[in-house]
Amino acid sequence: MRSRKLFFIAAAVLVSASFAYFGTGLHPIWWALWLAPIPVLAISPRLRGSAAFLLAVCAWLIGEMNQWNYVRHAIELPSQITILYFVVPAVVFGLGVLFVRGFIRRGSLLLASLALPVYWVAYEYLTAIASPHSTWGNLAYTQMNCLPVIQVAAITGLWGISFIIFLFATGVAVLSSGAGGPRQRRAVAVAVGFVVCAVFVFGKWRLQSNPPVQSVAVTLIAKDVPMSVYLGSEEQALSLLGEYAAEIHRITPAGTQAVVLPEKIGRISETALAAVDSLYSSAAAATRAAIVLGLVRKTPSGAFNSSRLYSVDGKLEANYDKHHLIPGVEPEKPGDKLIVLDEPPGRWGLQICKDMDFPRLSREYAAEGANLLLVPAWDFNLDGWLHARMAVLRAVENGFALARSARNGLLTLSDNRGRILVERETVPDRFVSINGKLSVSREQTFYSRTGDWFAWLCIAVFVSLLAFQLLAPYQQAGEIERAHNGYEPTTMRSRSRE
Repeated sequence: MRSRKLFFIAAAVLVSASFAYFGTGLHPIWWALWLAPIPVLAISPRLRGSAAFLLAVCAWLIGEMNQWNYVRHAIELPSQITILYFVVPAVVFGLGVLFVRGFIRRGSLLLASLALPVYWVAYEYLTAIASPHSTWGNLAYTQMNCLPVIQVAAITGLWGISFIIFLFATGVAVLSSGAGGPRQRRAVAVAVGFVVCAVFVFGKWRLQSNPPVQSVAVTLIAKDVPMSVYLGSEEQALSLLGEYAAEIHRITPAGTQAVVLPEKIGRISETALAAVDSLYSSAAAATRAAIVLGLVRKTPSGAFNSSRLYSVDGKLEANYDKHHLIPGVEPEKPGDKLIVLDEPPGRWGLQICKDMDFPRLSREYAAEGANLLLVPAWDFNLDGWLHARMAVLRAVENGFALARSARNGLLTLSDNRGRILVERETVPDRFVSINGKLSVSREQTFYSRTGDWFAWLCIAVFVSLLAFQLLAPYQQAGEIERAHNGYEPTTMRSRSRE
């Protein structure tokens, strides 16, 4: 009997870890994450609390190993930070399993189904507020290949996506645990099934809805060059900027309305900036296309990671300075202004790379009426897909189209439903470009109007459930203590009453 129990425990951990491994990370399989928590959650009521916690931590930790190469070799995090990067989410998941376990063993199955979703959203939201990396690591981004699911972000923000994943997983786990009477189990199945189906139905409906639109013809251009070029002399930077200008003249199709280049093509002093502005003003006038150029401006008061837009009549129309810089990597000074431009097809906004990891900034652009974001970026090759999709989710949340041009990453054109219209990977030492027409419309979403209401609702519900679990009398304590080595559902009395 003991060997059989150990087999089921090991199987639960391995299955959960396997689904977590394939369902998270830089290239997740969206449906795998929906299944990952189920085995560990389902078996947890049959175990001691300490055992359930350790098994859940181990399962999640194994699943996270899909990012080891990225964390240790691509972005080269220090050892101490690496440990925290992997251990903290695993511990949080382990505590979440204990939270659900407590409700299952009380016989409160509906509350058990709700416990992990609100707990996880509360954790992700508070982490995003406190972290300089905001929503990086949020599980909502694992669902970017499932367009119907991510449409709920237009109502709840990305928080609703994590919620629905864990609601499904916890509901199935509760039903698989063997706890509760038929009436309770039916209530869980109906409630969870209704919410999950509603999310998919809403998503399908939103994907098929067609608000009045205009189109914007956009060209994205990028070229991967060695870091030594970026860190090199100003002459090297000016040479590369000259190559980009020549490429714009060479490949920009007639009728293009906007050309977007990558972030930080070069570092330019104030004395050389006038020549750069003249070069790109001429290119914009010659092609009759607005050009968005990413570079670092070195000024006497400090350096700025900037995006400069040259209008079709050859004028420098706007300069945007990046708001959210990578700590320890980007020494530039942050900006604090939005740039929204009235253009014939609508209102265009400017952001840069990491800015789009922060939902609030994109909501501010939506409030200003932006229906197209032009975004220079610079990724780390391995995270190119994930970082592009993080920006795409901002578009879904707020109802704008996206043109994102990333060196060492992807050139991406997407609409306000998250559909990828054109995409291409950049390559070393050669220009890569894409052209496409983006449909833009003035569509302010419920989320862009109301903000993170759903995250705060989850926090309130989590606090209420935690208070209930800590303060409510535990009438079945004796039964639970006797059952810690072999799970006996604690609702046998309710079954006999039925």
